[in-house]
Amino acid sequence: MKNWDIAPEYERKLEDKFPEINPIILQLLYNRGLDTQEKIDEFLMPDYSQDIHNPFLLQDMEKSVERIYQAIENDEKIAICGDYDADGITGTAVLYFIFKKLGAKNLVTYIPDRETEGYGLNEKLIKKLLTKKIKLIITCDCGITNVKEIDLAKQAGLDVIITDHHCQPEKIPDAFAIINPQLDREKYPFKSLAGVGVAFKLIQALLHDSRCQIENCEGAEKWLLDLVAVGTVADCMPLLGENRTLVKYGLVVLNKSSNKGLRALIEKSNLSFGDLDTTSITYQISPRLNAASRIKHADEAFNLILTQDEDEAGKMALTLNEFNKKRQQLVEKTFEEIKNQIGPSPKEKILVVLGQNWPKGVLGLSANKTLEQYSRPAIILAQKETEIAGSGRSIPNFNIYQALMPLKKYFSRFGGHAVAFGLALKEATSFENFKREVEKIGQEQLNEEDLKPRIKIDAQVDLKEVNWRLYEELKKFEPFGKGNDQPNFLVKNVYLDNWQMVGQNGRHCRIIVGNGRKMIYFDADDGIEKLKTGDYLDIVFQLGINQWNGQQELQLKVMDLKKSEARNLK
Repeated sequence: MKNWDIAPEYERKLEDKFPEINPIILQLLYNRGLDTQEKIDEFLMPDYSQDIHNPFLLQDMEKSVERIYQAIENDEKIAICGDYDADGITGTAVLYFIFKKLGAKNLVTYIPDRETEGYGLNEKLIKKLLTKKIKLIITCDCGITNVKEIDLAKQAGLDVIITDHHCQPEKIPDAFAIINPQLDREKYPFKSLAGVGVAFKLIQALLHDSRCQIENCEGAEKWLLDLVAVGTVADCMPLLGENRTLVKYGLVVLNKSSNKGLRALIEKSNLSFGDLDTTSITYQISPRLNAASRIKHADEAFNLILTQDEDEAGKMALTLNEFNKKRQQLVEKTFEEIKNQIGPSPKEKILVVLGQNWPKGVLGLSANKTLEQYSRPAIILAQKETEIAGSGRSIPNFNIYQALMPLKKYFSRFGGHAVAFGLALKEATSFENFKREVEKIGQEQLNEEDLKPRIKIDAQVDLKEVNWRLYEELKKFEPFGKGNDQPNFLVKNVYLDNWQMVGQNGRHCRIIVGNGRKMIYFDADDGIEKLKTGDYLDIVFQLGINQWNGQQELQLKVMDLKKSEARNLK
């Protein structure tokens, strides 16, 4: 059972201000900081024409646009260098499509090999681009930490435009231009764009320039929103503000996508057009795109998005399916070895685990599984020959990126976000010292309460209020994702009439409470067996739909439950 964090009730003056709004919906709006008509309208009814910010608010946007048009007009060789994850792949594709439409003839793309090159630019790549007589490099979802590589490019006469969204490092590269809303200097109204979102701002600026000769600039922009939605959701960016508008409209485009590669991937994933949502991206589409770099190379996914051949797209999509299956097997194998090292009840508050020759491509996923298993930050590293590198994941209330900054003396590479990062150690021999210092940070900055699994509860409700009308109002809160999670509701003191284990291997529990309402508890924990008819329960649940044989019914999905203290003490 998790710790329950119940949102504080809204102030009663809000009810006077919005008497027409259902109190449950008002509570959800209050939880999200939406307390004015303007904020509520923007959230519930995103308007692409009003809620997308001017790309030229980014400080270096104008000079970037000037340099790119100069390169296109002079037939200079341009290289787009992206990251190997779904965010970087989609962002690189967005830039590629528009550059081609703008008439760029000498255009190359480069995505590094996750296993042999690692994240971002590298010295070997810069030297390779020099031999190809590249004059302009544009990064996508990377570059903000590549100080040495960009210095090398600049000394050789190459201009570099960085488009990135990762945290500002201690030293900023001396690039020709940097487009990154995370920089301290930026006054752009929305900080949390994905890498593909930043790339999209650049193509918006290019398309709105007077030199753009594309016949339908608005259409060219909007038909790329499917890729923007996929990359934004895949990178777990908050679905609030501008991201919410981009993803909401992007899902509309995704459900009728003209991209042959995406269409093939969706079909081979057994998904249905018209029903695609953020869940489809999170659990079906993005894992397949990410599997390419984890098993072989990101180009396998990038080329799928670029292809104009339907037969080729179908074959490529099947290949990504196979990669995804292999990725799942590798994660499970690696995670078993990680658990064997950690043991059942670790004392360390930050877990640091080193394995020999673990695939780099699954270290981030393995770190995430370790975090979920042990409810504490996890850093999973692999040693290959003399290099130690890996990924870390953290709990929501602990900024591990900031916490590890004092240990920069150990890093040859380090970058990421508050709860996810990648790193490489300068020397393999420094691992034990690094591990000790990380564990010390954990002891000093985390307490046992921080490490307890938690579940956020949006509102306490009465089961009588849970109906189709509430469901329809909740749909206005979609798309759900980070920062706008699907609401969790709490009902208290409900009488347990009956329960039974159902499903394959009896893993799920069907619960019937006193008024005849059915609930389903997927993957119910062992404690369920202690319940008996006549108990009074407090239940946290989500409201959705169950479709079966053409029939629809409201589904109350249990997230957690416990015996009601007030009633069961009597």
